[in-house]
Amino acid sequence: MDVEDILGLPKNSFPSLEKKSRPPKESQRKPDGISREVYALTGRLAPLMPCIEASQLKKKPPPLEKITWQWLPFTSSARKDNLQLYHWVRVVNGVPPTGDYSFANYNMAVDVIKYTDEVYDKYLINPTCTKEETDQLFDLCERFDLRFVVIADRFPSSWTVEKLKDRYYSVWRAILVARAPSSGDVAAHPLVKELYSVSQEMERKRALSMVLSQTRQQELRDEEVLVEAKRIAESLHSTQGC
Repeated sequence: MDVEDILGLPKNSFPSLEKKSRPPKESQRKPDGISREVYALTGRLAPLMPCIEASQLKKKPPPLEKITWQWLPFTSSARKDNLQLYHWVRVVNGVPPTGDYSFANYNMAVDVIKYTDEVYDKYLINPTCTKEETDQLFDLCERFDLRFVVIADRFPSSWTVEKLKDRYYSVWRAILVARAPSSGDVAAHPLVKELYSVSQEMERKRALSMVLSQTRQQELRDEEVLVEAKRIAESLHSTQGC
């Protein structure tokens, strides 16, 4: 008589307590490219970084693009004469690049104001210069992008750079005011708000020439004067504070 008979239980009511046999562990194969000693030190775990054989590192990847350099013609939209020049171009898979010349975007032209004969007779007459001289001035301003030093060199009359600037800005200001609905609409414009002065421009250049022609001794003396002036100003400020 056993426990099952005493409790009145049917036979084989309890599950078998026999230990199930564990499947044998699969032996981990040593990865290629790692020595046996190093693999044993890792605890037979997979390496954190993928192992690549040295022979694989020497192989170059297959080229995806075939790049060549060719001597090809080109034109630029910055030119009006359709001049054709040549340069070296990077060609990918035999297909040359298309589109405008890449440096054409840097051709920035100055917007020079235009006027008619009627506008000149009504607003721009000046006793110090003729219409022909004014026309020549504005033509050179457009050709040389307001580089007044170059314009003065090409101008037929012996005008100074200051006189060329004064005539150009005065014409532009007169046309600007004449075309505006009211004077208040252009009051904040730089040409109207800040009038060009020939005397101030000449004085500025004279002062700049004096600074550039100073010797080292004069520069040191000026620095000493500035330091002394700063000391006096700080002394007065501290005295007033007391």
